[in-house]
Amino acid sequence: MTKKLMLLALATTFLAVGCVAFPENDGYYDGRYDHRSNRDYNYDRDYDYRYDRERNRQHWEYQQRQNRLELERQKRELEHRQWEQKRQKQSDWDRKKPEQRKYTEQNQPNSSGWDAKQRERQRLEQQREKPTLNDRQKIHQQDQSQKNRWDEPRRDHDKQQRHRRDD
Repeated sequence: MTKKLMLLALATTFLAVGCVAFPENDGYYDGRYDHRSNRDYNYDRDYDYRYDRERNRQHWEYQQRQNRLELERQKRELEHRQWEQKRQKQSDWDRKKPEQRKYTEQNQPNSSGWDAKQRERQRLEQQREKPTLNDRQKIHQQDQSQKNRWDEPRRDHDKQQRHRRDD
């Protein structure tokens, strides 16, 4: 009886292990044993797709955040490069400025004589532009005579009007 019991236990063990190890209709699913025998059966019918939507939304937000950070980083790099170029140009200009001044001073012919000529020219122009005292008196006399010519007919007319009223 012991032999029969041992034989039965051994046969059961081989059958059970064989069914699990070598199922008839592809019992393994993603490296795990799939207890469902029918593959066409909708095994996701109880699955809640809200979790997928939430995960997709989170992934999308993460991607958007990464894209925004990348754009900001590129913008900062561009601004930094522009700032460096501007600083380099300024330093070049500052370095060349004294050289340019020295060059112009060397190439100007007799700069003190040139300044004196320029001042003399300006003084002469100012004298030409300034009316002399005689010119001012002439202008004043002309204004007075013009004023008298305009005022005489008006005065005569006013006298006549007053004289008529008095009569």
